[in-house]
Amino acid sequence: MEMTPQSPEPAATKRKRSGLGSFIVLGGVLAVIILILVVGLLTGGEARVEAGMAPDFTLKDFNGQSWQLSDLKGQVVVVNFWATWCVSCKDEAADLEQVWRDYQDQGVQFLGVDYLDQEPLNFEYIDRYDITYPNGHDVQGRIYNAYGVQGLPETFIVDQNGEIVQVYIGAVTRQRLAADLDKLLGAQSAVE
Repeated sequence: MEMTPQSPEPAATKRKRSGLGSFIVLGGVLAVIILILVVGLLTGGEARVEAGMAPDFTLKDFNGQSWQLSDLKGQVVVVNFWATWCVSCKDEAADLEQVWRDYQDQGVQFLGVDYLDQEPLNFEYIDRYDITYPNGHDVQGRIYNAYGVQGLPETFIVDQNGEIVQVYIGAVTRQRLAADLDKLLGAQSAVE
C-alpha cells in the first residue's frame, strides 16, 4: 500500500473557510437584530410613560436580590434601560456609575434594567464599566414594555412619591442627571 503525502490546503480554500465563518457570524448578528425588532413589534406599541405614577415592577438583580419599585417609596429612583449591544449605553455607563456613587447616600437608588441580553455578556459589561448599583435581566421585556421604552438607553427618574418626573431618551450625562437629582433633593450639586 503506497501512501501519498497530503498536499497543503490551497490558500483559496482557507480564504473560503474564513469567509464562511465571517458569514456565519454576520448571520448570527442579523438574526439577533431581527429578533429584537420582532419582539419590539409584538410586545411594544405602548406609549412611553413620561409622567404620573411609575409602573411598579420587581427586578431580580444579578446577585439574586429582588427590588420592587414600590418598596423604594420615599427615595428618588433612577431606572436605566440598557443592553450590551447598545453603543450609547456604553457612552453613558461611566457617568451613571459616577452619579450613583455621588448620590447613593443621599436617598437615591439606581436600578439598571438589562434588556434582551444573555450571560456572560451582561456580566462582562458590568465588570468592564465597574457598575456597582443593582442591575438585572428583563429578558421578556415586561418592564421595558410597562414603561413604553422605545429605544436604548432610556432613563427615568422616579421621585420620592413614586411619580416619573424626568425621562432621558438616549445617553444622559453626569452633569444633567446630577442637576435634576439636586432639584429633587433640594441640594447643592455634588458634581462640579
